[in-house]
Amino acid sequence: MVDRRLRRFLVGLATATVLAPQGPARSADVLGVERTSPDHLRAPFRTYAPQESLPWRPRRTESQAVYSLPMGLEGMATIDHTLSRLCQRGAFGQKIDGYYWAATPKRRYGVAFSGGANLDDPQKQAKPGKTYFFHGQDSRCVVYVGDQAKLMPHYIGP
Repeated sequence: MVDRRLRRFLVGLATATVLAPQGPARSADVLGVERTSPDHLRAPFRTYAPQESLPWRPRRTESQAVYSLPMGLEGMATIDHTLSRLCQRGAFGQKIDGYYWAATPKRRYGVAFSGGANLDDPQKQAKPGKTYFFHGQDSRCVVYVGDQAKLMPHYIGP
Protein backbone atom coordinates (compact mmCIF):
# COMPACT_ATOMS: atom_id res chain seq x y z
CA MET A 1 0.00 0.00 0.00
CA VAL A 2 2.74 2.45 0.95
CA ASP A 3 4.79 1.34 -2.04
CA ARG A 4 1.97 2.11 -4.42
CA ARG A 5 1.42 5.60 -2.96
CA LEU A 6 5.15 6.35 -3.04
CA ARG A 7 5.35 5.20 -6.66
CA ARG A 8 2.40 7.45 -7.66
CA PHE A 9 3.98 10.40 -5.90
CA LEU A 10 7.33 9.88 -7.61
CA VAL A 11 5.71 9.47 -11.04
CA GLY A 12 3.69 12.64 -10.50
CA LEU A 13 6.79 14.53 -9.39
CA ALA A 14 8.77 13.37 -12.41
CA THR A 15 5.93 14.30 -14.77
CA ALA A 16 5.62 17.77 -13.24
CA THR A 17 9.34 18.46 -13.66
CA VAL A 18 9.35 17.25 -17.27
CA LEU A 19 6.29 19.30 -18.22
CA ALA A 20 7.39 22.47 -16.38
CA PRO A 21 8.02 25.41 -18.73
CA GLN A 22 11.63 26.17 -19.44
CA GLY A 23 12.89 29.70 -18.81
CA PRO A 24 11.01 32.70 -17.47
CA ALA A 25 7.48 33.10 -18.78
CA ARG A 26 5.90 36.44 -19.56
CA SER A 27 2.45 37.15 -18.20
CA ALA A 28 1.11 37.66 -21.74
CA ASP A 29 2.30 34.15 -22.68
CA VAL A 30 0.74 32.56 -19.64
CA LEU A 31 -2.58 34.39 -19.78
CA GLY A 32 -2.86 34.67 -23.55
CA VAL A 33 -3.71 38.35 -23.29
CA GLU A 34 -2.99 40.80 -26.05
CA ARG A 35 -2.72 44.55 -25.68
CA THR A 36 -5.75 46.46 -26.80
CA SER A 37 -6.51 50.12 -27.10
CA PRO A 38 -7.86 51.85 -23.99
CA ASP A 39 -11.11 52.60 -25.81
CA HIS A 40 -12.57 49.29 -24.64
CA LEU A 41 -12.79 50.77 -21.12
CA ARG A 42 -15.15 53.54 -22.17
CA ALA A 43 -18.87 52.81 -22.13
CA PRO A 44 -20.93 54.08 -25.03
CA PHE A 45 -22.70 57.37 -24.34
CA ARG A 46 -26.46 57.06 -24.33
CA THR A 47 -29.07 59.76 -24.47
CA TYR A 48 -32.60 59.20 -23.29
CA ALA A 49 -35.69 60.94 -24.48
CA PRO A 50 -37.59 62.79 -21.71
CA GLN A 51 -40.46 60.27 -21.74
CA GLU A 52 -37.99 57.42 -21.05
CA SER A 53 -36.22 59.02 -18.09
CA LEU A 54 -36.96 58.00 -14.55
CA PRO A 55 -38.56 60.49 -12.16
CA TRP A 56 -36.14 62.29 -9.87
CA ARG A 57 -36.27 61.17 -6.25
CA PRO A 58 -34.29 62.83 -3.49
CA ARG A 59 -32.05 60.37 -1.65
CA ARG A 60 -30.55 60.80 1.75
CA THR A 61 -27.26 58.99 2.05
CA GLU A 62 -25.76 60.21 5.31
CA SER A 63 -26.69 58.59 8.62
CA GLN A 64 -28.47 60.50 11.32
CA ALA A 65 -28.76 60.28 15.08
CA VAL A 66 -32.33 59.88 16.28
CA TYR A 67 -31.86 59.24 20.01
CA SER A 68 -29.45 60.51 22.65
CA LEU A 69 -29.48 58.17 25.64
CA PRO A 70 -27.10 59.46 28.34
CA MET A 71 -27.90 56.54 30.67
CA GLY A 72 -27.66 53.87 27.96
CA LEU A 73 -30.42 51.42 27.13
CA GLU A 74 -30.99 50.36 30.74
CA GLY A 75 -34.63 50.89 31.61
CA MET A 76 -35.39 52.02 28.06
CA ALA A 77 -35.13 48.78 26.09
CA THR A 78 -34.82 45.07 26.75
CA ILE A 79 -33.12 42.29 24.81
CA ASP A 80 -35.43 40.21 22.64
CA HIS A 81 -33.79 36.82 22.15
CA THR A 82 -36.20 35.70 19.41
CA LEU A 83 -35.55 38.79 17.30
CA SER A 84 -31.81 38.50 18.01
CA ARG A 85 -31.78 34.97 16.56
CA LEU A 86 -33.74 36.17 13.52
CA CYS A 87 -31.26 39.04 13.08
CA GLN A 88 -28.33 36.63 13.29
CA ARG A 89 -29.87 34.65 10.43
CA GLY A 90 -30.59 37.79 8.41
CA ALA A 91 -34.39 37.52 8.77
CA PHE A 92 -34.84 40.69 10.86
CA GLY A 93 -32.67 43.75 10.70
CA GLN A 94 -31.95 47.19 9.39
CA LYS A 95 -32.32 47.89 5.71
CA ILE A 96 -29.21 50.09 5.87
CA ASP A 97 -26.93 49.24 8.77
CA GLY A 98 -26.49 52.32 10.95
CA TYR A 99 -28.64 54.65 8.83
CA TYR A 100 -30.50 55.74 11.97
CA TRP A 101 -28.58 55.43 15.20
CA ALA A 102 -28.76 56.08 18.92
CA ALA A 103 -25.87 57.56 20.88
CA THR A 104 -25.07 56.11 24.31
CA PRO A 105 -21.97 56.65 26.46
CA LYS A 106 -20.57 53.20 25.63
CA ARG A 107 -21.53 52.60 22.00
CA ARG A 108 -23.67 53.43 19.03
CA TYR A 109 -26.74 51.33 18.26
CA GLY A 110 -28.47 51.04 14.91
CA VAL A 111 -32.14 51.99 15.07
CA ALA A 112 -35.20 50.85 13.15
CA PHE A 113 -38.84 51.70 13.75
CA SER A 114 -41.87 49.41 13.74
CA GLY A 115 -43.56 51.55 11.09
CA GLY A 116 -41.01 50.27 8.59
CA ALA A 117 -38.44 53.09 8.68
CA ASN A 118 -35.14 51.27 8.08
CA LEU A 119 -36.64 47.93 9.17
CA ASP A 120 -36.34 44.76 7.10
CA ASP A 121 -38.95 42.40 8.53
CA PRO A 122 -40.04 39.77 5.98
CA GLN A 123 -41.67 37.58 8.66
CA LYS A 124 -43.74 40.48 10.09
CA GLN A 125 -42.39 40.17 13.64
CA ALA A 126 -42.44 43.91 14.41
CA LYS A 127 -45.05 45.23 16.82
CA PRO A 128 -46.62 48.69 16.49
CA GLY A 129 -45.25 51.44 18.73
CA LYS A 130 -41.85 49.79 19.20
CA THR A 131 -38.31 50.91 18.41
CA TYR A 132 -35.62 48.35 17.65
CA PHE A 133 -31.98 48.89 18.59
CA PHE A 134 -29.32 46.75 16.90
CA HIS A 135 -25.87 45.98 18.23
CA GLY A 136 -24.11 44.39 15.28
CA GLN A 137 -25.74 43.26 12.08
CA ASP A 138 -24.03 39.89 11.68
CA SER A 139 -24.00 36.49 13.37
CA ARG A 140 -23.51 38.21 16.75
CA CYS A 141 -26.48 40.57 16.36
CA VAL A 142 -28.36 41.57 19.51
CA VAL A 143 -31.76 43.26 19.23
CA TYR A 144 -33.16 45.48 21.96
CA VAL A 145 -36.83 46.51 21.92
CA GLY A 146 -38.07 49.76 23.43
CA ASP A 147 -41.41 51.53 23.63
CA GLN A 148 -41.54 54.61 21.38
CA ALA A 149 -43.62 56.59 23.88
CA LYS A 150 -41.06 55.98 26.64
CA LEU A 151 -38.16 56.93 24.33
CA MET A 152 -39.79 60.11 23.00
CA PRO A 153 -38.11 62.49 25.54
CA HIS A 154 -34.73 61.32 24.21
CA TYR A 155 -35.63 61.77 20.53
CA ILE A 156 -33.38 64.31 18.81
CA GLY A 157 -34.58 63.75 15.25
CA PRO A 158 -33.02 64.99 12.04
